[in-house]
Amino acid sequence: MKLATLRTAGGGTSLHLAVDGGFVEVDALAAAAGVPALRGLADVGALYALGAAARGELAGLDPTGAPLVAASAARLAPPVTRPSKLICVGLNYADHVAESRGPRPERVVLFAKFPSCLVGEGEAIELPAVTEQLDYEGELAVVIGTRAKGVKSADALDYVGGYTIINDVSARDLQSAEPQWIRGKALDTFAPLGPWVLDALDAPPIDSMNIRTLVNGDLRQDASCGLMLTPVPELIEHISAAICLEPGDVIATGTPAGIGAAMDPPVFLVDGDIVEIELEPIGRLRNVVRTLR
Repeated sequence: MKLATLRTAGGGTSLHLAVDGGFVEVDALAAAAGVPALRGLADVGALYALGAAARGELAGLDPTGAPLVAASAARLAPPVTRPSKLICVGLNYADHVAESRGPRPERVVLFAKFPSCLVGEGEAIELPAVTEQLDYEGELAVVIGTRAKGVKSADALDYVGGYTIINDVSARDLQSAEPQWIRGKALDTFAPLGPWVLDALDAPPIDSMNIRTLVNGDLRQDASCGLMLTPVPELIEHISAAICLEPGDVIATGTPAGIGAAMDPPVFLVDGDIVEIELEPIGRLRNVVRTLR
């Protein structure tokens, strides 16, 4: 199943199932089926916080004939709106390490973004005055489904709730000029996420997934997720050794080669650029760059 979070007319959010032609509200399905535990869920993280039994109950509900929010009318929010942690992995593809002109890291490179970085499918990436080198990074994102602490890699995928797409938007001039990457990586809107979460119960092996990034229709990145230097199970083991991962937390697993900064000459994002990240079988995340005025 594909789990989407839609913005409501009242300014909140509501969990939906993505189906052919649009979206079905989980609250309405739960009410019709008499499953009170699934009522009032605001996002994917709220579902995962209920545990595996709730996910199983939702997977067993039939959305056929339920009221449909047409895709053209839907306002998608990030699937997880307020994760307790948004942990990103740097330099996790050999070709990206090579284009960055640095040595392969001896240890996993981690940094963090904030919930204020999150925007959904179709929402704007803000280009603020503090940077002139706005860049994209298409990545597979892992959404934690079960509390994970001290997890071993052999068991790590049991703790994954699902998978989605993230754009690790970066301000390259700030990233290179400052010893910490906070401003280079964690400005507002610097983490488009979505369009929805493919639940892990229905996901294929990660090695079979392929990620593609296009800017204004021009293909920039195209790589198998199986090329990660540190695969997802090992990332979860490494992170959870000392950081407790909660349901709804997000891990951005790194980007392959093809960033704008590595082009000759470098090509950075400007107002009006359209960034599309495709990751089958999840879908497509599309965002437009807008100058912050």
